Amino acid sequence: MGFAREFEHSQQLFDAAIAEFVAKGYDVASINTILAMAGMSKGQFYYHFKNKEGLYFALIEVLIAQKREFLAQVMQPTDFQRDLFDIFQTQIRYGLAFARDYPAIQRFSESFLREKGNAIYAKAIAQFNFENDAAINGLIARAYAHGELRADLPLAFVQKVITYLFSHVVELVDLHRVEDAEANLTHLMTFMKLGLARSTDS
Repeated sequence: MGFAREFEHSQQLFDAAIAEFVAKGYDVASINTILAMAGMSKGQFYYHFKNKEGLYFALIEVLIAQKREFLAQVMQPTDFQRDLFDIFQTQIRYGLAFARDYPAIQRFSESFLREKGNAIYAKAIAQFNFENDAAINGLIARAYAHGELRADLPLAFVQKVITYLFSHVVELVDLHRVEDAEANLTHLMTFMKLGLARSTDS
């Protein structure tokens, strides 16, 4: 598993970059160390990447793409016939399976969460616009149309609340240990469902 655009030493660079960023964090990580581990020249590196930030963002793109591909493969059509919060819970379960199946990507994901408060974290959040997830917003719109969500709350507001909570989940629950993440995320699902789901009494 490497970069979307393959090139000579791309897999070695992918592996070395993850190892360096995980071990040292973004600020301390050294491009020279990464290139030495990857057996790659500076000229080749700078042909493909502008700088360390460009490499870091490329790794984030891999993380996002690989996780989406994994979910697309494992989720069944019947999974999407359930209510919105059951769908989210299923995605969480499969997401944790992804973390176990792809430990290198998971280690990088955990190291990214540790960057919170640093400039690179804020840049990444802005760059990838995690609060504008078309797939999640589409699921919410469908649930709203089916009467699964509270009718007294505007659809746009519900979409903003849910996508905000997902994009800021690291601030709400401890995701640094896969073993604890499912329980913590289930608490978040319970909170959202109690606040946003249409009451069965109504």
